[in-house]
Amino acid sequence: MRGAEQHEYLMTELKKFPQIKEVRGRGLMIGIEFEESIKKVRSKLLFEEKVFTGVAGTNTIRLLPPLCLSMDEAKEFIVRFRKVLNA
Repeated sequence: MRGAEQHEYLMTELKKFPQIKEVRGRGLMIGIEFEESIKKVRSKLLFEEKVFTGVAGTNTIRLLPPLCLSMDEAKEFIVRFRKVLNA
């Protein structure tokens, strides 16, 4: 299955963030649910880190990376995501 290793990596790494309430996903689509509104997080990801995310409600960020997502790109996302959450 193409992208399975990247999906598993993202799921594992995202679950390490204490700010995240739940991480769920199917295929490469991943939902990241927070306790509070995601507006600031999404804004920082987009404008500071140039990472586009979707939304699935007030508290949930949706990731839908392409099937050709490389492991290096998955790791780069985690670096940028960590930067935003630790800011």
